[in-house]
Amino acid sequence: MNIVSIAGLVIGVLNSTTSAGIAEHKGCVPLPFSEVRTILDTPCPESLFPELKDFDKKSALELSFSQKLVDEIALPAETIPLTTYTLYREFRAKGTREGYQKPYYDKRRQMRSAALAYWLLGQTERLDELNDLIWNICEETTWVVPAHEREPEFIDLFSAETASDLAHVVYLLKENLPKEICQRVYREILNRIIDPYVEYGRSYWWDSGRNNWTGVCAGSIGECALLLDLDTEKTAAVVTIVLEQLDRFLEKGFEKDGGCLEGVGYWNYGLLHLVTFGELLRVRTNGKIDILADPRLKPIAQYPLVVSIGKGRYASFSDSHEKQTLRPFLIARLSARTDTPQLKMLYAESNDWRFSVCFRDLLWARDIPNSKPVLENAFLPISGLVKLISHDNEGRPVVLAAKAGHNAEPHNHNDIGSFIFAVGETVYLCDPGAGRYTRDYFGPRRYENIFASSYGHSVPRIAGKEQSPGSEFRGTMTKIADDTYQIDMTKTYNLPIMKSFLRTLTLQKDGEMILEDRFCFDNGDAEIEEAFVTWLEVEAVGNHARIKSAEGYVEIACESASQHFRVETLDEACRANKKEEDLKRITLTIPPQSENTVRFRMRFVPKLGKQ
Repeated sequence: MNIVSIAGLVIGVLNSTTSAGIAEHKGCVPLPFSEVRTILDTPCPESLFPELKDFDKKSALELSFSQKLVDEIALPAETIPLTTYTLYREFRAKGTREGYQKPYYDKRRQMRSAALAYWLLGQTERLDELNDLIWNICEETTWVVPAHEREPEFIDLFSAETASDLAHVVYLLKENLPKEICQRVYREILNRIIDPYVEYGRSYWWDSGRNNWTGVCAGSIGECALLLDLDTEKTAAVVTIVLEQLDRFLEKGFEKDGGCLEGVGYWNYGLLHLVTFGELLRVRTNGKIDILADPRLKPIAQYPLVVSIGKGRYASFSDSHEKQTLRPFLIARLSARTDTPQLKMLYAESNDWRFSVCFRDLLWARDIPNSKPVLENAFLPISGLVKLISHDNEGRPVVLAAKAGHNAEPHNHNDIGSFIFAVGETVYLCDPGAGRYTRDYFGPRRYENIFASSYGHSVPRIAGKEQSPGSEFRGTMTKIADDTYQIDMTKTYNLPIMKSFLRTLTLQKDGEMILEDRFCFDNGDAEIEEAFVTWLEVEAVGNHARIKSAEGYVEIACESASQHFRVETLDEACRANKKEEDLKRITLTIPPQSENTVRFRMRFVPKLGKQ
């Protein structure tokens, strides 16, 4: 029996049968086409957005994030961005994405602004602008961005989201839009998205459910099928495939402990449309199919709390970023549906280029407190993630986050053993996060980029070797004590003489961190280059290094007085990856020995007057 079938049986325990004889499915359960069609034969509710019945635009404009949104949408665009052939083919010629994708996103952002200005602000004079933008998007040769170009029938992230946004705008404003505009949108979505999906949807590579693509693409396509009022047969065909794919996404795109190995940014992105489609389907089926009742969503909803290291800041493992914004509607709805009230503390104000996202923020994000998250110790043993919290002598929060895992994760970096050390609002030792998205970055040359290779992370080189890519190169994390965790990194390097490599991390009650690396080599020895990375300024003197900020500095001290730190500034790599700051690599070389133990102490020293 396959994973999908097993998941269906487990969740099926929660299903019940109504008095009308139609089963209620509480969870993301793959269902046969015939049953989906029967459920969809029940009368359709008056609106797929029941919140609109009591929606008060005036109070919506008083929400904390609304003023920024109003500032963005209030003025009409002067011109429609051009998405030209030359820009489209720039990716094939140079491997760069920005030339085409910037006007592509800008155009959709303008459509969002015109639609919201018309609906929310009552700017009826923006209707012509909105019609022109919709028409122009429909005129594009393809909605697939060049970096994702494949066979003609392929659907990528942004073609699916384009269709979803168009479907949302037409559904909400169909009484105000010209009939031919609505017909054009219906026809384009049918031809570009719905029909290809019904025929080829199970053959797309993202059908596997292993990363955010499945949640985004399947969820967006499901939204289109429900919003466009297709015939029951076609809607049922789409929903049947979507349920299969979203079930696989929950099963394979997340670890059993809720971890998202792609990082919190892709957690946010992958769930945007799963949650949106789930609530649309619940309304459309009068509660007969409720995928957000799935018990797998509870630990998944808790994941951002695990990797939160402060207000609006997260552990930036994999292709993630330290500063992230989780969508208000996603936080609000997942918090309510999974009974995870702490999730609301991660709210941060922001707006989005997608109409559907901003629209749902206005509908659902009504009671989110603007407070700092409570930082607590967390350990995900399957994902191989730990976060430890302490405080220094002046009460500043000190955070240590570290990862194990393997080197074939989604959006993988060769970063087993990488860690983050933060004090107060400042990250002193970082995981540098994602590199620039180019053709090479997602090709065979990925690990030539320091942002994906172990060279750009706080892990050692051993005998001149970096960590190797591949699922066979992995580390396991074990809890030693409440304040101490150990990562077995023996299988992280393709180095036959490596007998063992254990990295132990301790965060003491006073905020001091101790890192111990213990090496043992069989039939030989190897030189070890210990490395730590930071975005901040560094001063190195002998066996001490100081990482400096406006608040003070973190001192790294090696217990071996004979070793000396060096500092390398990775400025060229940072420019190539469009980084505004320069990453520094702090290194210390340990002479070859068959057995070696290296210990470092790291503590924060406040600047005078900053206590």
